[in-house]
Amino acid sequence: MKVIRFIVLIAVLIALLLAMNVFWLNLANVNLAHALALPTDSPQRAAWLAEAATQLQQADANYPRVALARARLELARGEPARAAEILRATGTTLQNDVIAQWVWAEAEWQSANASAAFEHWRNAGAFIFFMNETNRARLNHRWQDAERLARIALGIQPDDAQAQYALGDVLGYLDDARAMVELDRAAELTRDPELLATILSRKGELLAARGEFSAALALFEQAMQIAPRDARPRTDAARVLLATQPGARDRAMALLNESLAVAPWYIAAYLTLAEVAEADRDFQAAENWYAKGLAQNRNHSDLLFARAKFYARQNRLAQAQADLILALQNETRADEIAKIKREWEALNAQ
Repeated sequence: MKVIRFIVLIAVLIALLLAMNVFWLNLANVNLAHALALPTDSPQRAAWLAEAATQLQQADANYPRVALARARLELARGEPARAAEILRATGTTLQNDVIAQWVWAEAEWQSANASAAFEHWRNAGAFIFFMNETNRARLNHRWQDAERLARIALGIQPDDAQAQYALGDVLGYLDDARAMVELDRAAELTRDPELLATILSRKGELLAARGEFSAALALFEQAMQIAPRDARPRTDAARVLLATQPGARDRAMALLNESLAVAPWYIAAYLTLAEVAEADRDFQAAENWYAKGLAQNRNHSDLLFARAKFYARQNRLAQAQADLILALQNETRADEIAKIKREWEALNAQ
């Protein structure tokens, strides 16, 4: 009977210790959450972190979730090496814990241990997250952020063709020589014809920007053969032909119409057709192309901005202002917002 009572007492004590661990851990996590929601230079943040540190001292440091909280605390304090050390001491205990693996990856990354960071992000299944963040940064023209995120995605999955293409595409806005290297690597990796056509189109665009028009056209032709329903290489080829080969105008116009036949939403084709019509002094046709593009892409900022500048050149200032206001309302990219604002200032200075 005494043995049974002793066992029960031990069980109760263990349960109480575990309960206290959970109590202090929960308090610390609440304070960590409050701290992390504040700017790094906030005095209140420092106070929350100090409170969390005090609470974690009351908990058992050998308890895995306590170790994780301590690591998060050190990361928040700007001590990633210390955070990584705490997590390494847990061995394989947290290997299958997604949150722990993510925190561990951040600690290793901030400690300049890239390979270890990639391993832990891989364990956390973070590849899709970083690809989504890369694409979000690309969409908003945050090229340096996009490059960093794409490199992390590639570190997690080094042979992923989409991530490799994303890196090459981003570098095209930063360093076209490095972009070509990464795009060539993406072409080697992919087995997807549509992605290969996109890669070839992007390479062609970079070559055209350098003035290497023959090489660019060859890539656009190759992309068209690989992906017959891809509007991008057709529109790219048309733009190069219009700029460099006046005798190929009919071919260029046919390519632009083919682009819209396979992809009636393709903005670049509408913009090019409007530019051609304006150059021909067929202003009504130019306006119609902008209207058709906007009918397919309602309130698209690129089309609105281009039409606003067209109206300004036509001295139709009220219409230009109206389009600039709409473009600004629908634009999210900081660099494009700056361009629209400059155009607005120039328009109002007239």
